[in-house]
Amino acid sequence: MNYKIPLCLLVLVLANVSYLVIVHFVPDWHVPYKDELAEALLGLDGTVFMVFFIGYLWQWRAEALAANDEEAQEAAYYEMPVLSPQNQDYLRVIEHIPDFLCLKDRDGHWLRASRSYLLSLNLQDVDYIGKTDDELIAFPQSNARALRLSGIQDKSAWHLRRKVKETRVIPRLDNKSEILEIIRTPVFDVMQNRLYLLVTGHFVDQTEKTKLGQVEQAFQVCHWCFVFLDAQFRINRVNPAFTQLTGYVFDEINHQPMSRIIDDQIELIRTDFFNNEQEVLWSGELNCRHKNGKLLPVRLDIIAIAQEGKEVSYFATLFDITAQKQSEQRVMQIAHYDDLTGLVNRVVFFNRLNLFLKEVKHKTYFAVIFFIDLDRFKTVNDSLGHDAGNSLLKDTAVRLRAIMREDDVVARLSGDEFALLLLNQTSHEQALYSASMIAGEIIHKLSEVYHIQSREVFIGASVGISMYPDDGTTAEVLLKHADIAMYEAKKQGRNNYQFYKKDYAAATQDRLLMELDLRKALEKNELQLYYQPQYYAASRTIFGAEVLIRWFQGSTKPPKMIPPDKFISIAEETGLIVEIGEWIMKVACLQMKKWLLADYPLKQVSVNVSARQFTDNNFLKSVEDALSQAKLDSKHLELEITESMLVGDIKQIELQLQRLKKMGIKIALDDFGTGYSSLSYLKSFPIDVLKIDQSFIREMTVESKDARLTSAIIEMGHSLGQKIIAEGVETEQQLEYLTHRGCDIIQGYFFSKPLPTQDMTNLLAKEAQRHLTSSQRKALPSSSQDTGFFDKGLL
Repeated sequence: MNYKIPLCLLVLVLANVSYLVIVHFVPDWHVPYKDELAEALLGLDGTVFMVFFIGYLWQWRAEALAANDEEAQEAAYYEMPVLSPQNQDYLRVIEHIPDFLCLKDRDGHWLRASRSYLLSLNLQDVDYIGKTDDELIAFPQSNARALRLSGIQDKSAWHLRRKVKETRVIPRLDNKSEILEIIRTPVFDVMQNRLYLLVTGHFVDQTEKTKLGQVEQAFQVCHWCFVFLDAQFRINRVNPAFTQLTGYVFDEINHQPMSRIIDDQIELIRTDFFNNEQEVLWSGELNCRHKNGKLLPVRLDIIAIAQEGKEVSYFATLFDITAQKQSEQRVMQIAHYDDLTGLVNRVVFFNRLNLFLKEVKHKTYFAVIFFIDLDRFKTVNDSLGHDAGNSLLKDTAVRLRAIMREDDVVARLSGDEFALLLLNQTSHEQALYSASMIAGEIIHKLSEVYHIQSREVFIGASVGISMYPDDGTTAEVLLKHADIAMYEAKKQGRNNYQFYKKDYAAATQDRLLMELDLRKALEKNELQLYYQPQYYAASRTIFGAEVLIRWFQGSTKPPKMIPPDKFISIAEETGLIVEIGEWIMKVACLQMKKWLLADYPLKQVSVNVSARQFTDNNFLKSVEDALSQAKLDSKHLELEITESMLVGDIKQIELQLQRLKKMGIKIALDDFGTGYSSLSYLKSFPIDVLKIDQSFIREMTVESKDARLTSAIIEMGHSLGQKIIAEGVETEQQLEYLTHRGCDIIQGYFFSKPLPTQDMTNLLAKEAQRHLTSSQRKALPSSSQDTGFFDKGLL
């Protein structure tokens, strides 16, 4: 039977007390297993045998992992090698090694030891296998002091997780002495669990003295700072790297206390930590005081050196960790602060709030949580670009910080969402008053003009407020309730603030359920198109129709109609508006084509386009596809956009509109007069139609400001070559006034409410009859004669 010997390349790193062992396996190198193997190893010293043993462990684990036996593979990761009879023979070689050598398991039980090592401890006649140092001390003939020191050094090796070298001076009978060097090597598995501790030792010969000289050379040139200390932590020796780090030469700090260069904690380490004889190693981070007074962060390791017959001394290493601390600070900055605005992030916000809640658990303090969502931010970001959006967010952060006190918390949660935390309010009245004042200031400051890319931009903010302890006692609940109140502020028209109320939670739950149902509405054919007719003001004959959407939720019987103002905003926020918009465009174009084929007197359909849909990369193609599928001439399609969509990247918006114009599509500007865009946009963009918002029409009388504004809009639009449509016309007086002022098209309940497809088809059929000449009427059967224009069923 042959046994594969691992070929080991041993590289000695002559610095401090460590060796680096690199193991390579050469499968083709075979040595007969038993006697020949023992003979081959007898001439080796303990250090080389140690390397062979480490190789054996690696070989055992590699073979176990290569096996098909799952239990063996698991053991290879989590357990020590099983010492089989053959392995016992292998380990028995240890007894014949001339150097000191001892193998212990992870718990300190002796497995094998060389005879020379047993003799040095007076254990040659003791059954030592399986016993610990403490158990061996109990034997009267044992060298108890040496065993105790051995236990301390074992612990040091396990703590350091690396080889530890101990040097002892052994007196001889001829009044001379010899240097005994003992090395302890901890062995770990791949999961970094303890396996074995190898103890090797030998007397230093001239070759070793040469090595010690090399170690001394390494001591002088190493970039780590080395310091030897006496029992009182006074400096006995340093290397040149120490001078480079601290600015002190050795003569300036010789026999000086270590506390001269390390902060005061170093004295506590000596008196408190090392006062316990069981402690042999201290590691940590402290500040080092440079000769010029500057403090530097350093990594400090101190190990106790116990030498027989001598007072304990210490060896310390220092390493400058300034770069590491700077990196940690950068990581901390990334982990806890928003990179764009410099505000704290969600993690810090929750930490601060949780800390406050913990501190005031048994005290009477109040807190206010503000949840802020920017109104119209997405329009600015999509239109002007991300750089403009980022500038707006940074400016917003500056404004919010200026509102709050220094010890309050201002955080950016995500996107255009911010949160403020007002702490330590001493009464409910104070908290309520402060909340109202700050919320009002937030609305005011964020409504002021932003100067972005040399243009004026206006947004706003919807603010939700929750209060501790009224609205919750945990950070998660308080922020959630502030978020719910913010959505209520948006429902109330945006750019306002709302305090949390318990019934808002139910409304939010309904909103979430509505979002889920809306996602299924298209699949279930629950969405329907309605059409509101538009008439020529002068002739009062039909011109076109605005396409509107209605949702008949099928989960109820009969289906319940959900008003557009209840679900359009949800569709916008979730992005569903793009898919819904494409569906509207296709269906509207197909229906318009049917009406044209029926020869009904309708010039066009007008389809509303949302900001999110307008900026979608697939928008132009979706319009082309809708026209192509319906085989509809583009002159019969009008698209309605809002003023807010014009605030953004002027070139990109103009390019998009020009492409639509080249397709032959007309552009209408909806709700004109209610937005904030510059009037100069009317001459910059290819707008065909202005739609006067119904808010002007509703309050319009002959002498009112609304009437004068309406007249001015009509006159201005005509001067720019644009048609004018008035929305929301309900009375004869309004119609006559608008007609007299030259308004082109009328839309409103005076003529018709929005109609479902079939009712709109019936209306168009009657309009077609109205266009017949009287001679044609006479030729028609009497049953087809129309008795009047307005049919009660359609009003």
